[in-house]
Amino acid sequence: MTKRLLTGTTLLLLTTLTLAACNSVETKTSLVTPATNSVMSAGPGDVVMSFQSKRALPNAFGKADVFGRTTNAGGTSVRYIGSRGGQAIFERTDVQVTSDATTMSETPLILPSTTHTNIEGTVGRYSVSGTATSTSSQFIPARGSSQYATASRPIQFSLGKGQSVKISGRTLRVVRVGSASVDYRIE
Repeated sequence: MTKRLLTGTTLLLLTTLTLAACNSVETKTSLVTPATNSVMSAGPGDVVMSFQSKRALPNAFGKADVFGRTTNAGGTSVRYIGSRGGQAIFERTDVQVTSDATTMSETPLILPSTTHTNIEGTVGRYSVSGTATSTSSQFIPARGSSQYATASRPIQFSLGKGQSVKISGRTLRVVRVGSASVDYRIE
């Protein structure tokens, strides 16, 4: 009974790991700034929307990491610049981060080592012997990875009261444009 249960558990674990190892490496972008559907206000230079992108770490088979580990893939930010002629002026900046990180470069190793020591000898006219076993481990830190960021030229755009724009699947809607501020909502 126990052997059958153990075999079933092992088979279930292997199936789960195999299916998890089949996921493709994807990049997911999420909004970092709050999207509460309430009206918010920003002054010149304030970031009104900020997105962060994460890419799944590829494993030795080129598929996504079984444990869901990710690496930075860049992001997008939208900053309020100011207003001109009843229009709010915004600037969008996109940064893409390229990395050679993999599960192998980001995983530390722990190497166990067992040592057996045998001692034999005599004390006076008596033979003595002893055996000692010691276990230790060596920690080898992750080797790490390199990454570099590239930014595209910032894009400026303007929106008037009631106008909106879609950015990375979210909508930035201008509610009111003041002389030194803008009221907006993220939907």
